[in-house]
Amino acid sequence: MSKLIPDFVPPQPSPEFSAMVKEKREAAATYLIAYAQKLSHRALGERLKAHGVTVAQWAVLVVLWENDGLSQKELSERVAVETPTLSRTLDRMERVGLVLRDRNEKDRRIVHVRLTQYGSSLWRDLVPEAEANLAQALNGFNEQEETQLCGFLKRIISNMCEEKKV
Repeated sequence: MSKLIPDFVPPQPSPEFSAMVKEKREAAATYLIAYAQKLSHRALGERLKAHGVTVAQWAVLVVLWENDGLSQKELSERVAVETPTLSRTLDRMERVGLVLRDRNEKDRRIVHVRLTQYGSSLWRDLVPEAEANLAQALNGFNEQEETQLCGFLKRIISNMCEEKKV
């Protein structure tokens, strides 16, 4: 397994030691995954900006296009963001007419999120932008390499979702 920090750490890091640590960090799979995701989100954000949508709003729209009317709690879980963060995103989405929120009649504590007609219709404009972003990210990959990459990433996700083993 890759190690980021060597077994021996000098009391005062030298320029050579610092360079070695930087090289190891920048070659680490988790660093590369995070950096690729950051670049992909930045590029997608630029593409979506022309349509007045942020990457955070895109994530919400995608989930609601799959299953409209989820509760805020369910939506938070599927988008994988904390509920307060999602609430702020939904506030902005509601202000620009992408979604509506309404309370469950049987349990007023539950708030459902529904797409407006405008929010529903945006998929025609936004999905091609996401597809172009994906094509840019996978430029030069053949189908087998893409399948293999997705398999590796799913394995990492599975590993990270496993409960801690003692």
